[in-house]
Amino acid sequence: MGRMSDMTSNLPIKLKKEPLIDAVFEVRFSCAVPASIVVPGSLFNNLEGGKTIESLPLSQLPKPIRDADPNLKFAPLSRIDWNGFFISIGDSSLSVSCKYPYCGWRIFIKAIEDVMQALAQSNVVTAVDRYSMKYVDLIPSSSNQQKVSMINFKVSIADHQLEKEPFQLRIEIPRDGLVHAVQVVSSAQATLHTGIVKEGLIIDVDSFSDQKGISIHSLLNGFTEKLEAIHKANKAMFFDCISTETLELLEPEYE
Repeated sequence: MGRMSDMTSNLPIKLKKEPLIDAVFEVRFSCAVPASIVVPGSLFNNLEGGKTIESLPLSQLPKPIRDADPNLKFAPLSRIDWNGFFISIGDSSLSVSCKYPYCGWRIFIKAIEDVMQALAQSNVVTAVDRYSMKYVDLIPSSSNQQKVSMINFKVSIADHQLEKEPFQLRIEIPRDGLVHAVQVVSSAQATLHTGIVKEGLIIDVDSFSDQKGISIHSLLNGFTEKLEAIHKANKAMFFDCISTETLELLEPEYE
């Protein structure tokens, strides 16, 4: 399994066989009142275009019960369908995700910036704790042996080298001043919002930056450059995770 040489400086601009099934920007924060109460109205007032909103099942749970479970702290309680995006709002989190198929980074970054400006105008965020960019790719594959060969890794445990067994791996890799939570699942099934079901090898790269309680205005200062940096770092990590043969299979295009 070959490793891409100098991948961070020579990233493909496009894959003809696009494996991307999900792209999500998320910000987590502290706030004076639950964001789920105030933010949806601010987004409706400040974002242009058609919008609809729906309550998600967790919104039916009383807040004390949600607060008692750490796994629910950042869970979305409502979702806005806005143009080609979904905006999910929790008590102390907000995320922007692209509808399938992916619209492309130029459109996505503009949507993130518009939503974050609307979040700032809600005046509910007292401190930003972290922001992240997650991309999920699904690559069709046949045998487990082929799936193992698609990933740029070598795994052995108890003197056994992984060769053709089903696997699920998660690791956090610090790089570029970020932490990249990489999850690889050999046999996965994903149901898209369109109802389409896809099966194959999943590579999930969630890149995040801890902010230690800065103000939202500090985060938005130079925000475009911060988004460009985390996007490029996430993209480089994905290409570093796949073998040279897998990259060729996806038919990359370069500038």
